[in-house]
Amino acid sequence: MNLKNEVLQELKKFDLTYNLSDFENLFVLSVDAKNGDVCLPCFMLAKQFKTAPNIIAQNLCDEIAKQVSKNGIIEKVEAVNGYLNIFANKEMVAKKIVTEILTEKQNFGKFDLYKGKTVVLDYSSVNLAKYMHIGHLKTTIIGLVMKNICEQVGYKTISINYVGDYGTPFGKMITAYKHWGNKEDVEKRGVDAVQDLYVKFNQVAETDESLNDEARLWFKKIEEGDKEAVELSNWIIELCRGEVERLCNELGAKFDSWRGERYYSDKMQPVIDELKAAGLTKVSEGATVVDLEEYGLGVALIQKSDGTSLYLTRDLAAVEDRYKNYKFDKAIYVTDIAQKLHFKQLFKIVELLKKPYAGKLEHLAYGRYSLPTGKIASRMGKQALLKDLLEAGINKSKEIMKERGTKVSDANLVSKQVAVGAISFEALKYEKVKDTVYDMEASLNFDGETSPYMQYTYARCCSIIEKANTNINLKEVDFKNITSAEGFDLIKLLNKFPQTILDAYEKQEPCLIVRLLMDIASEFNKFYTNNRIIDNGVVNIKNLSVVNAVKIVFENGFKIVNIPAISKM
Repeated sequence: MNLKNEVLQELKKFDLTYNLSDFENLFVLSVDAKNGDVCLPCFMLAKQFKTAPNIIAQNLCDEIAKQVSKNGIIEKVEAVNGYLNIFANKEMVAKKIVTEILTEKQNFGKFDLYKGKTVVLDYSSVNLAKYMHIGHLKTTIIGLVMKNICEQVGYKTISINYVGDYGTPFGKMITAYKHWGNKEDVEKRGVDAVQDLYVKFNQVAETDESLNDEARLWFKKIEEGDKEAVELSNWIIELCRGEVERLCNELGAKFDSWRGERYYSDKMQPVIDELKAAGLTKVSEGATVVDLEEYGLGVALIQKSDGTSLYLTRDLAAVEDRYKNYKFDKAIYVTDIAQKLHFKQLFKIVELLKKPYAGKLEHLAYGRYSLPTGKIASRMGKQALLKDLLEAGINKSKEIMKERGTKVSDANLVSKQVAVGAISFEALKYEKVKDTVYDMEASLNFDGETSPYMQYTYARCCSIIEKANTNINLKEVDFKNITSAEGFDLIKLLNKFPQTILDAYEKQEPCLIVRLLMDIASEFNKFYTNNRIIDNGVVNIKNLSVVNAVKIVFENGFKIVNIPAISKM
């Protein structure tokens, strides 16, 4: 139910001195129930009508009060300090909202606004020469949730894990293997052995620059198709990719394409040739560049002086390939904010080439993660590995549930669901550009603003519904004289869910959905404390219908933000 629109439609029926049609965008949902349900600040009207805002508000209040009907959506109005506060008919609003949720079920909050359109999302993008660590959490979770949000508004989505399976890191890996590696050990320990070699390389290279020269040479050999170099890099990639896929699956992130940088290794020369033909390149100290200084974007390096390519070259080849394959209407790159200039350069070059997808590319930038102990630096050691975080989260969840005396049929599954929910929530709870600290201990708390708190609230709804074991006839549900304490504020929060989906899509801010779900959990627990749903075996149908509505919104919302819905905790 669009409460604001319904109020506006009713106001259009009234005979008013001031024509409000030009000011519809000024109407907002009230934040505080004391100020009604819909509010009109009259300050812009004051400029238009050359009258003090408090006088306009009072005039409107007096005129509307005389025309309010018992059968209308507007119950009463008040004028306070230049604001017109409109109070809705609680019975009518509550009935409409709950009926809509219980009728639409899993479709509540779904839209077909972009039906027939395709969006490509590039996220996770793990470097296969490294462990998957905490630094990959935000891109993987935010990317996954943005995919879910895009599907919620009607898009067909294509998820791409543009893995780092090419470039200098693989030159470093081959160099390290040649110096210190053992084939039997690498094949036995897999990604652990690979990471050990990568760390060893970086430690030694700090005092021996010749190692970096050797790594660059091996990468050049990979690009040139040298048999040994290609075989060794393929071997390393095969060992590492399986672990990355496993961890992504654990987090709930599945991809339509794993086509990485390596795939474009033989597709970059056409890109360079096209840039040259368009007159966009020049040679600077032996390197091929695109000068973007006039756009305030510096100089974009396309090809190094030794002939090797760069990320930008491969990204130009990749986006061309994606448009050819998917004919996307939008492409979203989910990376940390440090890549901001890179994507501005990429988008500007696409624009200068007059590509059909120019203007359809977006960079969703987010702030970085750190641990309470400090910043992440996986290059020099095994810090904050994702598999360790997930395992620690599962173990901690088991420990907490044991302390609480929780009895579930599958403690391992529930512990994993709690851990995944906590990881997802921590990645989403703040505005995406904020640098945040991942505190596992705090994230697994069953009290306060955490994922387990919301999951536990959902489980409480499931328990109540199971215990009631009663079918709800919506025609018989009576919301007469409902108050905020009896669930009206909770019902209004539930009604915000569809608009919050739209806002999260438009602003690319998944935290908006998480915050609403947290508000609903908090308000529900107040409702549960103040109202009896089952009293001496007698079921209050009105209250039970609210519990059912909350359960549906939780299920729909949890699915979007990658928090598992757990029916028993």
